[in-house]
Amino acid sequence: MTESSKLLREGRKEELWVKHCGYITLNPEEFMNIQKRLLREQLNLLGRSKIGKAIMGDVIPQTVEEFREVVPFTTYDNYAELLAERDESILPVKPHVWARTSGRTSSTPKWVPYPKKMYDRLGDAVVGAMLMSSCGYPGDVKLEQNDKFLLSTAPPPYTSGYISHATQEQLDVRFLPPLEEGEKMDYGSRVALGFKMAMREGLDYFMGLASVLARMGEQFEQQSSSTKPSKDLLNPFVLWRMLRALMITKVQNRNMLPKDIWHLKGIMSGGTDTDIYRDKIEYYWGFKPLEGFATTEAGNLAMQSWNFKGMTFFPDAAFYEFIPLEEHVKSQEDPTYNPKTLLYDQLVPGVYELVFTNFHGGIFLRYRIGDFFEVTSVGDEEIGSTLPQLRFYSRIVDILDIGNFARFTERDIWKAIETANISYTDWVVRKEVLDTHPQLHVYIEPKPGAEISIETAKGEIDQNLTELVSEYKDLKTTFDYDPLIVSLLPTGAFSRYMSAQVESGADMAHIKPPHMQPSEVILERLLHEKD
Repeated sequence: MTESSKLLREGRKEELWVKHCGYITLNPEEFMNIQKRLLREQLNLLGRSKIGKAIMGDVIPQTVEEFREVVPFTTYDNYAELLAERDESILPVKPHVWARTSGRTSSTPKWVPYPKKMYDRLGDAVVGAMLMSSCGYPGDVKLEQNDKFLLSTAPPPYTSGYISHATQEQLDVRFLPPLEEGEKMDYGSRVALGFKMAMREGLDYFMGLASVLARMGEQFEQQSSSTKPSKDLLNPFVLWRMLRALMITKVQNRNMLPKDIWHLKGIMSGGTDTDIYRDKIEYYWGFKPLEGFATTEAGNLAMQSWNFKGMTFFPDAAFYEFIPLEEHVKSQEDPTYNPKTLLYDQLVPGVYELVFTNFHGGIFLRYRIGDFFEVTSVGDEEIGSTLPQLRFYSRIVDILDIGNFARFTERDIWKAIETANISYTDWVVRKEVLDTHPQLHVYIEPKPGAEISIETAKGEIDQNLTELVSEYKDLKTTFDYDPLIVSLLPTGAFSRYMSAQVESGADMAHIKPPHMQPSEVILERLLHEKD
C-alpha cells in the first residue's frame, strides 16, 4: 500500500493534502533550496555514468553557478545515438520503464528511461491534480477509495499510459474499462466501453485532452435527442441516471448533456486547447478542466490550483531554467550565441523558453524541448502563493512570425476560429508569400452538411485576431495590406488523411496533421485526397 493510499484509507486528509499540494505555499527561497539540493544529488549521480560523462565530461559541477557555466544546452539529438539500443549499462539508475514518443517533428521514436522515482512522480502529480480539480478551498479533500476514471489515454509505452498506471498504483483508482482490458482495444472502442460501464457504475474524474472531452460532450448532446431505448435501460442504475437526467432537461428545455448523467468531481487536462475549450467543457460536463503540463522527457512539471488560473511548477520534478524571449531570438539569429537563463525565483512577467534538468536519476541536462511559457504574475493571493504563476504559451515550431512584426501562436489562431460563428471540423494554417507580402493562410474544413461563407468567416477571424494579438492591427495599418487569407478544405479531408496514416502504420504523433505550418505534402493531401 502506498503512502497516499494509506493516508486516504485512514482519513488523514490534511496530511494527504500537504503531501500533494503543499508546494504552493513554499516561498521562493524554500522552492530554490529544494531545487538546488536535488540538482546536487542528480549531478553526483549522473556524473558517474557513461551518459552523464558524455555530456558533462569528467568534472562534476559543484554549484548551480558552475553547472550553468560549464554544462551546454542539449536536445534529444545529443542523446539519440546513446539511447538507440536502450543500453541500461550507460545510465545512472536502472530504468523502471522506458517511455517513448516520436514528437511531431521527428520521424523516429524517442526513448526515455524512467527510474522508479521519476515513474512514481507521475502518479503523485495526478493525485495532486485530483485534489486541486475537485476542491473548493485548500484542504477540501473529495477523494475516495475506488474513484472511477474514464480510460481515454494512450497505452504504454506512451507516457500518458504510464501516468494512468502510476496513478492506479498510487491511489487504487478504477479505470473504465480496466487498464489491462482497455489497452488492448482501439481508442474508439475503449472510450465507448468506458461510457457504457460509467452508465452503470458512475464516473468521478476525467483525465485527457480538452478537445476530446469537448467533442464527446458535443456528440452526446447531438445524439441524446435521437437515442433509442436499449436493453441497458433494464439495469436499475442506468435507468435511474436516465430518469434523473430527463427530469433536468425537461425543466430546462434542452437536450441532455453529460453533466445530467454524471456529477464529476474533477476534470484534468493539458495542452494548447485546454484554455480554448474551457467554457465548452464546463457547459457540457459541469466542471472547468484543471490544466497541467507534462512532457515525456520529464513527466509532470506544473499544474493549476483550484482557482483555475496560472500554473505553479513542482519544486521536486526537475531543475528549471528559463530563457527570456529576447535571449531566445538572439540565439536563433546567431547559433553561436549562448543565451542567458533565469531561475524560477528570478522570473518576472514575460515570455520564456523552458529548459530543464532531470532529477531522480533521469538523464537530460539543460534540455530544450522547444516550449514557451508566459509568466502571468509573481504570486497569487487567492491561493496564498508567492511563487511565479505561468501559462503555456506555445511550442517554438508553432509560432508564425509575419513580417517580423506580428507573432501568432497556435492558441491565438485556434481561439480566433473557435470563437467565430463557424461550423468546422478542423483547421491548419500556413505562412505563405503573396505579391511579396507574407500572409497568414487559414484552411478550414466545414462540418458535414455545413455551409461556410469564406467572406463571413474571414471577417470574424480577422476581428478576433485583432482583439487577441495587439500587433495584428498595427501590421495591417503599417504595411497597408490584408495579411489574412481563408480557404475551405473538402469535407472529410482530415478524416481521410488520418485513416490513411493509420493504414500506413504511422506513429500516434503523426496520425493527425499539425495545425501550424504543415508541410506542402500534407497540405496537398488535405486539399486533394478523395474517398
